[in-house]
Amino acid sequence: MRFEVVILAGGRSRRMGRDKKGLPFGSGTMLERIAHVAGKLGPVRTVVKDSVPNEGPLTGVLTALEQSSAPGALFLSCDMPLVSERLLRDLVKASNGQSAFTIERSMVGFPFFLPRSAVTIVREQLRSGQMSLQKLAAALGAREFHPAERQFGELLNVNTPKDYERAKSALANVAEPIIEIEGMVIRRGKVVIVRDLNWRVAPGEHWAILGANGSGKTSLLSAITGYLTPTEGRIRVLGQEYGESDWRELRKKVGIVSSAVRQMMGESEPALHTVASGSDAVIDSWGPPKRKDAERARAILEDIECSYLADRPWAVLSQGERQRVLIGRALMGNPALLILDEPCAGLDPAAREHFLQFLERLGSRASGPCLTLVTHHVEDIVGPFSKVLLLKNGSALATGATRKMLTNELLSETFSSPVRVFKRKERFFLEVDARPSKII
Repeated sequence: MRFEVVILAGGRSRRMGRDKKGLPFGSGTMLERIAHVAGKLGPVRTVVKDSVPNEGPLTGVLTALEQSSAPGALFLSCDMPLVSERLLRDLVKASNGQSAFTIERSMVGFPFFLPRSAVTIVREQLRSGQMSLQKLAAALGAREFHPAERQFGELLNVNTPKDYERAKSALANVAEPIIEIEGMVIRRGKVVIVRDLNWRVAPGEHWAILGANGSGKTSLLSAITGYLTPTEGRIRVLGQEYGESDWRELRKKVGIVSSAVRQMMGESEPALHTVASGSDAVIDSWGPPKRKDAERARAILEDIECSYLADRPWAVLSQGERQRVLIGRALMGNPALLILDEPCAGLDPAAREHFLQFLERLGSRASGPCLTLVTHHVEDIVGPFSKVLLLKNGSALATGATRKMLTNELLSETFSSPVRVFKRKERFFLEVDARPSKII
């Protein structure tokens, strides 16, 4: 359904004593904040001067509908700086192209959706002197939209100086998702690799992505890091949207540890240099690192319990030591997101357990990056990984709390074979039934 987003921003507020749209808010103005969120849904138009002389929101609504060529319009007010993208999308979906108003405290109000055909009734309301949104909603027989989530400040109207201070305080507590994927499809020729994938990683969460070979794990990672372009859908990483931001710059904020990176390291390069090279995201750098980078790399080696490896060349490091050094390299860039792509592959049993113990300590740090672990093995999912995404045939089979995802039923379906899951000392383990699978 095609529609435009309209922000009504005209007039001086008596109670605020000024024009609200220009109020400083975050890194910009209140209007810029709303326009940024609204722009994720479609074209945005700001109505500052109404085409008719009366006061009130209906004159702005009439101005927008008369000037619009779109079949419908989503209306916002410039005094709602904390309205969320999710709420707006839910409202548009609930409207189904018809009139729909948000209900707050038993009253209709912003945001609301109107088809262009509503212009006739808006004119009639103004002619009869009915200026309220309540009367308009009644005359339209509008649907009521009750938001599924009512976070503090989400529908907050800034009408007074006190409201303004509350809104600024609330903004400090509104954090962008680390990863947000909506309706992602990856198709190559006639083959669909990933289909209709939705996934959201909130700040402070550590996730494990679990699936069989061919389930879409590698394609998902490639899309997140900008090396693979989705056919459909949206990807946002650290508040930046794919297609609208410079993904080369974004990659500097995303650390990745994978076999592909491991295989490109120069064999004679000391571990200290390998870690330091993470500051510029280069591989096999020429010459020694800068002094400040070397000092930071040495501190990181100590932090990841590998100080003794500083002068050892890559060629003589064990697989487990290499994985830790690569994590140190990723940490040089102070990443907000650290992706671990099957980090235990190639490790012997002892090295694997030592590495997982290290990973558990890393994930338990309050100031550390968000960790995303990609694996085939439930045994790799240690304590800090409290959420799991199960992939099968390119789709999200299930997402949620680890204890609810790692069940006999869900994992049998994930791996298309009967399995039994059990816990031992707070760790999950999996046994595969030796009988032929009856699961398709």
